[in-house]
Amino acid sequence: MNRRFSAKTILVSTCCILLAACSTTQPQKIETPTEASVPKTPEHPSVTNLSAEDRGQLYFSILLANIANKQKLYDVAQSNYFYAAEQTGSKELSSRAAMVALIERDYTNALEAIDLWVASDPNDKNAYKIALIASLAQNKQQQAQGYLHQLLPLLPESDDEKLYELLRMASFQEEADFIAFFEQVNQPLSSPIIATAEAYLRLKSSQPLEQYDRILSLLDFTLSKQPNFLSAIELKGEALALNSDQQRQHYLSQVLQNNQLTLDQTYKIGELLYTQRSFADALTAFSRVLEERPKDKQTQFLEASSYYAMENYAKASQLFWQLAQDNYKTEISSYYCADSASRVDDFIKAYSCYEMVPIGRYYMTARTELAQLYAENDMMQRAINSLRSAQRTVGLDDRQRLLEFEINLLTQSGDYEQAERRITSALQVSPNKPFLFYLKLQLLNQTQSVAEFIASVKSLQQSVETPQLKNDIVLIGANFLQGRNSYLLAYQLLEDAVENEPDNVELLYSKALAAEPLEYYSSMERDLRQVLKIDPDHHHAKNSLGYTLADLNRSLEEAKSLIESAYQVQPDNVAIQDSMGWVHYRLGNYDEALKYLEMAYKQQESPEIASHLGEVLWSMDLQERAIAVWQKALRMNPNNQYILRTLRRFPEANLLNR
Repeated sequence: MNRRFSAKTILVSTCCILLAACSTTQPQKIETPTEASVPKTPEHPSVTNLSAEDRGQLYFSILLANIANKQKLYDVAQSNYFYAAEQTGSKELSSRAAMVALIERDYTNALEAIDLWVASDPNDKNAYKIALIASLAQNKQQQAQGYLHQLLPLLPESDDEKLYELLRMASFQEEADFIAFFEQVNQPLSSPIIATAEAYLRLKSSQPLEQYDRILSLLDFTLSKQPNFLSAIELKGEALALNSDQQRQHYLSQVLQNNQLTLDQTYKIGELLYTQRSFADALTAFSRVLEERPKDKQTQFLEASSYYAMENYAKASQLFWQLAQDNYKTEISSYYCADSASRVDDFIKAYSCYEMVPIGRYYMTARTELAQLYAENDMMQRAINSLRSAQRTVGLDDRQRLLEFEINLLTQSGDYEQAERRITSALQVSPNKPFLFYLKLQLLNQTQSVAEFIASVKSLQQSVETPQLKNDIVLIGANFLQGRNSYLLAYQLLEDAVENEPDNVELLYSKALAAEPLEYYSSMERDLRQVLKIDPDHHHAKNSLGYTLADLNRSLEEAKSLIESAYQVQPDNVAIQDSMGWVHYRLGNYDEALKYLEMAYKQQESPEIASHLGEVLWSMDLQERAIAVWQKALRMNPNNQYILRTLRRFPEANLLNR
């Protein structure tokens, strides 16, 4: 025991003596035990035979071990747990000592703790699991085999559960090579469970294809002995999928056709086929289950989902309708009942099912789709009433979304007067909501000329008192003007606002961006530098300034530094990825440029990114790929200035005549 004690432990021991001595001075209440209060036989030996000093040491060791374990001071925790386990014979303490030692990779002490553990409970499977791991980590194969033979009879009877426990154990400690161990133990092949465990570990290794033949031979052996072993069936399907999903689907379909499975196994195979999108075969499985269990709601639900996935919407709507009527997964069942019914023009059922969708994940979508469906069928007032009814049942954010949808619906139908009344009414209740001013400006943008719209923006700005709301109105108005290609007027609107608030970062940044389509690059650079002077961490301004410098092909090192700083904050931002690619292109780092631009293009095939990517590909003598990217962008955006401007610089691409 001396090797487990340190100077710290001796100091702790002294503290324990003092604590124990103090505790003996406390008055004690003596009660006469009744029959009901007679204690049961303790789980581990009593400590009443220990002196007060030894009990104090024991209790403190347990306390110290628990604290050390929480603080991940595993060496202190392990030594104190072991000491306490020796003193008490406690299964709980010896198991903790063994587990902590295993975490610390102190396999010798782990096995010593397991001896105490097994002495207190010789049928605890977890003791043999840890013993097996510790033995195998020390490459003690024979000892590990002994523990495995003791473990197997203690595992659950179900083969699937037995396999699960073996695999959890095998994945605990990377130093223990269970693949080689299972292969050695099961030589020649005799145990389907061990063979399946080895196949699983090989399948989940870093190079399963290199072990493909071994994996299949192990699983074929298992299935020759136990053809209904569901885990082995699933693993064989997964192994076949290394070649193709079609092979897996074909195999699972064959298993299903053999009809040797139990009903539960048939359902599981149906689930697997469903997840692999083999819906026709999945339906075969579900139909077989429903023949025996016609009221199985989950199987009915998957059956309905399979018909929906196969675009048999009439059948899907019928099945989802019944599930919704039975209140089974009401939210999703009623939504897909409505969606399926609307696809086959069964509008009466669609209306009913949409109305049945309760508040939750599908509610907002259901209400807007219901309103749209009413509107398409010339029932505009019912659409509006439905939306207004829904607004009374949801929170503020969802209420605003529904109101926006309602106003958009009114605007699309040309009912501008009712849309205006709705916004005005909402503003009277909530006069300081930017969202409502957005809706009002959106409506005015659709109904007024540019000059009238600008006058309305200024009038609205003057009608409010909150500085932030004034700015919001300007920003919204400028955005709508840019959407109408009125770039100069948008810029002037922002310029006037900045004159009143020259240090407002939001206005400055928006004005800088508004300068780009006008090619006011000096103004743009000046404003962006002012933004960064006020807010040095404004990564959007860093990216914009860096991109502008790169586009102008000057101060490239500064541009790169700015963009890299922004990239560190938002590496997944498509605009920043595009900027990274563009600045590397300007610096002549074509490979790096291509990497970032392909990254951005994969997320968003915008005309600007396409023009940049095509130019880099062209410069790398990959003209065919460049033309393909430009052609796609031109088909999707035939009037986009980025693409057209780029193509003017590469007339040899000759896209317009292709």
